[in-house]
Amino acid sequence: MFTLSRARSDSAKEARRADILHQTLMLWQTHRYEDVTLQAVAGRVGLTKPALYGYFPTKETLFLALYEELVGAWLRDLTRHVRLGGRHTPASLAALICTLLAEHAALTRLIPHLAGLLERNISQERAHAHKVWLLEQLQPLAPLLETALRGLPPGTSLQLLTYTQALVAGLYPMSDPAPAVRAALQAPELAPLCVEFGPALQEALTALYAGMCSLGSTVPGHEP
Repeated sequence: MFTLSRARSDSAKEARRADILHQTLMLWQTHRYEDVTLQAVAGRVGLTKPALYGYFPTKETLFLALYEELVGAWLRDLTRHVRLGGRHTPASLAALICTLLAEHAALTRLIPHLAGLLERNISQERAHAHKVWLLEQLQPLAPLLETALRGLPPGTSLQLLTYTQALVAGLYPMSDPAPAVRAALQAPELAPLCVEFGPALQEALTALYAGMCSLGSTVPGHEP
């Protein structure tokens, strides 16, 4: 198998790293997490598996880096829409969030793996760097959300985004069950247990945002 020459300059290393993430995304769009191997990624970028370890020592660190790229792009889109969209009700913000998640389907599929897999086999230093990076990405959006969503209590926008991700992480796997479970759910009497991700998420987010705004009405001096 042909192997590309070793990247020596900082710019070459950064370009190689970007290619690794791009090829991982290509695989992720058509495979489940457990079916994407480091060997397959290495082969797509023309590296040996040991050479790939120089960029990402574990599968978890590779996919955590991919998550950061995907969530960064999603947050930029959300920020742009919130800046341009004026004031929101809980229902309209929930609809916007769901629309953007549908447009960023690779992120939506990856979110359920974050806490249970991607953050497990990483060092404390990498975990700290990830959380600091995430907080830096979220902070500029926080005041925009508090202005856009009528009634949202001051200082709760980061909680809103955290709870939003938690709902995605819980509802998406329920909407995409294992083949045996999917087959079992075809029984008519089990229809109430079937979850259609988009509608279920929008309903849950609307309820969440409305509940958070209702708490805002009890804060003295807070404008609903």
